[in-house]
Amino acid sequence: MLRCLFFILFSCVAGSIQAQQIEERFQVFEDSVFYAYKNELDSAKNSKDAAQLSLAHFNLARFYKQSQIYTEAVTHYNAALENSQQSSQTTSTIQNELAEIYIALNNYSKAIEFLNSSLGYSEAQQFLQLQAKSYQLLGTCWEKQEQPQKALEFQQKSLQIYQDLADVTGEAVVLENIGSIYEDLKDYDKAYTYFEKAFSYFKNTEDERQVNALNNLADVYRKKGNYAQAIVKTTEALELAETFQNAHQIESAYKDLAKAFALAQDFKQAHHYALAYQDLVEQQFYSQNFNQLNALQTVYDTKEKQAKIDLLQAKNKTAQIKFIALLLTIFVLVATAGLFFYIQKRKRQARLAVELYKQRALEAELETKAAQEQNLQNQIQLKTATLSKYSLSLAQKNKLLEEVSGTLQKLSTRKRMDIPAKLHELSNDLNTHLQEENEWEQFMGLFDEIHPDFTQKLNQAALQKLSATELRLCLLLRLDLSSKEIASVLRITPDSVRVARYRLRKKLPLEREDELVYFMLKL
Repeated sequence: MLRCLFFILFSCVAGSIQAQQIEERFQVFEDSVFYAYKNELDSAKNSKDAAQLSLAHFNLARFYKQSQIYTEAVTHYNAALENSQQSSQTTSTIQNELAEIYIALNNYSKAIEFLNSSLGYSEAQQFLQLQAKSYQLLGTCWEKQEQPQKALEFQQKSLQIYQDLADVTGEAVVLENIGSIYEDLKDYDKAYTYFEKAFSYFKNTEDERQVNALNNLADVYRKKGNYAQAIVKTTEALELAETFQNAHQIESAYKDLAKAFALAQDFKQAHHYALAYQDLVEQQFYSQNFNQLNALQTVYDTKEKQAKIDLLQAKNKTAQIKFIALLLTIFVLVATAGLFFYIQKRKRQARLAVELYKQRALEAELETKAAQEQNLQNQIQLKTATLSKYSLSLAQKNKLLEEVSGTLQKLSTRKRMDIPAKLHELSNDLNTHLQEENEWEQFMGLFDEIHPDFTQKLNQAALQKLSATELRLCLLLRLDLSSKEIASVLRITPDSVRVARYRLRKKLPLEREDELVYFMLKL
């Protein structure tokens, strides 16, 4: 009940609080860069000043370009071109920046079109700085299209202008581009020379772009097969990138280190840096998307500002009606919630009863299964004892038969009428009986009932095919009989059992220290 009253009071003041929050929100938003540019554009539209309008569109275009929202950037650049003077320095600048966007979008033909147009203006008006920039970007276009000679031609033109202007930064950028072209041509010595010069310029001016130049030097070492030096240079580049907090260059360094360590056969380090690179790529991807989303949200908030303020004003005018509607809504919600909770309570009680019944049924089933399992264990123990007694009985029978056979053999040597022949015949019959397999078949049948998979597992584990005698020996070892008992069952001497065990070990995957009986018990 207290919650309901609190909710009613909260709703009563919600309109005024929300209005105040929106106003405070836009007071903060008014300090943003985008909002300033948007105000400049609105002011320029009201003044109908073409130059001011062009500049306002140009500033907004740069904002969208930096946020990588290229469609909006192109729209505002074109609007800036339409309102600029065709021979002005701004026209060449806009066309160069449009070309940069199309290069980023891999639309090189469109980029070249804008760059040629920019050159026409900058050459006519002697805008040397813009000429150098256009030549540099043209060189980049041709390099991307795998035409290194054309790319070198334009980069050299750009370099000459920057040298004449004593623009060290521009010169360093072009030197780095030329090094990249020679790297594509696999002329690594020349590439290294240009990268080193660019690195020196950037380092002397403490320019952040020295990280990229250092990475390029490491690439040359790696492509020349000097992986150790490549790793050293890339590590230096990584430290610099971390100093400047340049995530893109850190990502590039991780990628190059993974390649270098892989080529140097240090796959552990290669894997480490490859994982670091992948993680950073994902972070950069989400960070970039987050920044673009923020920029788009800022644009959206600006466009919706007036509509929201108007909406709040309308809400304030209908506050009383909404309050009454709110009370009715609260009543309906409370009644619905009470009914819902009552139904849920009944359902929970029903579910608990069903679960309790299932639990009891499961416990009964488990008890039944436990009794069945105990019964099976008792049967196995009984059959195991029977099998052991059977094998010992078989041994005793064989021993008895052997003694009878020996006695009859002795009698057969006596010189008596018809008796030797008769006794000899009886001895042969006993020997024949001893060689019969019927008892062994019964024995193996009983053994398979107790250990159904033993013979199959034994044959799969054996390195060579086991003979029938060796298989019998394995069965008796599985019953944990002694060598003397096994000798009695198989009608051989204990020494013969030791020899048979030795030969059996060679056919099984056993080490010198492994126990034969333990191996059989594990199967």
